[in-house]
Amino acid sequence: MAIRRSVQIVRRATAVATACQVALVVWACGGKPSEPAKPTAPDDRALRVRIAHAEARRAAGLDELLELAKHGTTPERVLALRGLGRVGGPRALDALIGALRDPDPEILGAAGSAIGVLASLDESDAGTPALTRALVDALPRAKDHAPAIIEAIGRAGDVTAQRMLAMCVEAGTVNLKAEACAIALGRYGRRKLAFEPDARSALGNAIESSDARVRYAAVWALSREHKPTASAADEAIVARLAKRLADEQPETRAQAAAALAKRPGMIAARGELAAALRDRDWRVAVEAVRALTGEHADPQSHDAVATALGLRFAQLEAGDATEAHVVAEALRALASKTARPSVLRAIEELVPRIAAAKRLPPLTRGWIACLAQAAIARGAKPPDYAKVETCGGGELPDHLRLPLLGDLVTANTGTLAQRRGAVKLLLAHADARVRVAGLAALPALWKAGDDGDRRAALATVIAALGSTDPVVAGNAVDAATAVYEAGDKNDRWDRAALDAAVVGRARIEKEAELGAALLELIGKREIASGAPACRAALGGAPVLARAAATCLSALGEPATAAIGAAEPPALDVASVIGRRLLWHLQTTRGEILIVLRPDVAPWAVAAIVALTRKGLYDNLEFHRVVPDFVVQGGDPTQSGWGGPGFTLPAEPSAGAGYVTGGVGMADAGRDSAGSQWFVMHARAPHLDGRYTWVGSVEAGQPAADALVIGDRVIRATIEEVRE
Repeated sequence: MAIRRSVQIVRRATAVATACQVALVVWACGGKPSEPAKPTAPDDRALRVRIAHAEARRAAGLDELLELAKHGTTPERVLALRGLGRVGGPRALDALIGALRDPDPEILGAAGSAIGVLASLDESDAGTPALTRALVDALPRAKDHAPAIIEAIGRAGDVTAQRMLAMCVEAGTVNLKAEACAIALGRYGRRKLAFEPDARSALGNAIESSDARVRYAAVWALSREHKPTASAADEAIVARLAKRLADEQPETRAQAAAALAKRPGMIAARGELAAALRDRDWRVAVEAVRALTGEHADPQSHDAVATALGLRFAQLEAGDATEAHVVAEALRALASKTARPSVLRAIEELVPRIAAAKRLPPLTRGWIACLAQAAIARGAKPPDYAKVETCGGGELPDHLRLPLLGDLVTANTGTLAQRRGAVKLLLAHADARVRVAGLAALPALWKAGDDGDRRAALATVIAALGSTDPVVAGNAVDAATAVYEAGDKNDRWDRAALDAAVVGRARIEKEAELGAALLELIGKREIASGAPACRAALGGAPVLARAAATCLSALGEPATAAIGAAEPPALDVASVIGRRLLWHLQTTRGEILIVLRPDVAPWAVAAIVALTRKGLYDNLEFHRVVPDFVVQGGDPTQSGWGGPGFTLPAEPSAGAGYVTGGVGMADAGRDSAGSQWFVMHARAPHLDGRYTWVGSVEAGQPAADALVIGDRVIRATIEEVRE
């Protein structure tokens, strides 16, 4: 049986590869592709409201979407097909595959886009030979809508389609859309599917394309490659990536550094990466810092970053606010390298300059001063915990400053008495955001301490799992996970008590994200007593049902998460569809103006409008900043675990929405977004089709780029523009 099955797989792979070649030739002979058709005119508001409600009802609205997708007018079919991708499930997928046989290229494009979204939301539905074949067969007939099919192949195709995509990249003509094909290959890497030799070779060659868009796409794809290995072929790719550190496009330079960071042979490009530390664009410098302090770097690489600290700080002093990201990223990365005297000395020399930089915004100076002190503490003998506890001269609030003590504990810095004292201080703090830093440090204390430390840690985590504060309870799940892992190496602990606490919370938890985290932990630790809680969640919210199915499978009970019926949120989508809406955000770094897109994501836009008018976003901090990626806010708890009290139906869309200034909704899986939103520092194709895109920054991107954790939205308002 095993031999026969292997033969069948080979035959299918060969058939799909052949079909890919045929599709490529036919498609290449077609006309010049153009961008997908723009949204239909505003007089379709009633239709859009109808579709939005059908989408939000999920399983209860599926029949209506299926009927429109099959028998409606072209505009009705296009919107219904998009809705089917967002709802997902076997019936939706079957209908979308059927639509790929339609003679209308616009319908083919809509079906392809929807399949890409469906696969991004539910990865278990991707990568089948039948789906791959259907997409490849549709490609030559899609004409102007071929990019949507290519996008879907990257998200939903199996590895056999890589050969066709590689041929497309190698050809590099406008007709073949090499950019789209390279991005599609990058999505294979994102899906943790290894590149075929043809694909890697094609991307390596495309790094030197004369087309800036193709160069970016190839470099981005290589930055997403799954586990690249050292080889002669990879040495050639490293050399080509090193050249791209001098590319005319900053985003390409940044992605080249990110791609080098992943490669075992990146040391060969150390000189070029060191030069990139001086790049005029802060995003490039950030990625160079990451590459030169990453897993494949060496001590000389660390020295290069330490040497660049002074230069980037001087530019920050000169008034370039985004330089704070480079300096902060370097200090965080170098903190674990301060056993090297040259690195420690460079950071110590920066301290008096920070204190003297009175023109810096207080929050910026506070962050840099505290990160420097935390890094110095890691390298000092003995470390001075007090300097970290009081760093920043009061410019960095407790909830941002004190967690740095937890980082010292986690790094096993200092004496056991120092670490115990730090954890005690954190756990006793009035602010939950500080207490959770103590929770995060407990596993390290468990490993380093004695039986008393372990008993105290276990009791603290169990108590936190029962907390009514979602911030504490959510972080307790992470702490419990780490305690389990530490406990595996020590038999003298009461695992049964922790099992009972995890299962007890899972049985009563109503919040989808927290509930899903608990169910995932039950499955991962194979807690048999948690099976009833997992079964009960199978019919819950999608993110919960998916975690429940994974949990039951781990416990030996195969299960499938079904798409259930749902009630639309208590929001008025009719009030936003067809409107031109501007979101004004006055922040501590300046005003940001965002154009909202209710035609793409009506529920998410309706939520933003309603919550803005209620004042929810006023005075909220940006709780997450990942330089050269995103800045995120909108959490009422300002911790990352909060929301508005309701969740939104997922509304991802195909196409390149997540470019610099793109705005999206944060979530933990399908249908779990609420009030949290993010704005992009740079293009991120892997977010397209997975996260709900709601619009773009029209003005104020420099303000968005300058934001650091702790900056705030002072006031948010909505403006409706009459056209």
